[in-house]
Amino acid sequence: MSAANRWKIAAALLSFCCLVLVYRVFDQGITRTYLDASQETSIRHIKLLTGLVGHEWLGLPEEQVMSRLKAYVASQPPDSIVLKREPETNAIYFEGIRFEFHDGKLARVM
Repeated sequence: MSAANRWKIAAALLSFCCLVLVYRVFDQGITRTYLDASQETSIRHIKLLTGLVGHEWLGLPEEQVMSRLKAYVASQPPDSIVLKREPETNAIYFEGIRFEFHDGKLARVM
């Protein structure tokens, strides 16, 4: 094999590698754009649902809120939802959503 043929093969391989890298960069950019848009939509929906629950349940007694949340957790597969009560902070945590109580009544959902 002559030196010219080796250079042609090396140039072809390098060109192919560059094309693959360029494709990969564009693909990652598009993927990131869709991921960001999906994340923004999810955050907006969570805020909307949190506001809706807070508006509908505002002022309910802590026992009633806890019983509603427990009923929902019971309808889901076992150990798929985290529900815990923290008496020292007067709050119930439901999968990252915090239900705050003042004087035994629901005051805020965050």
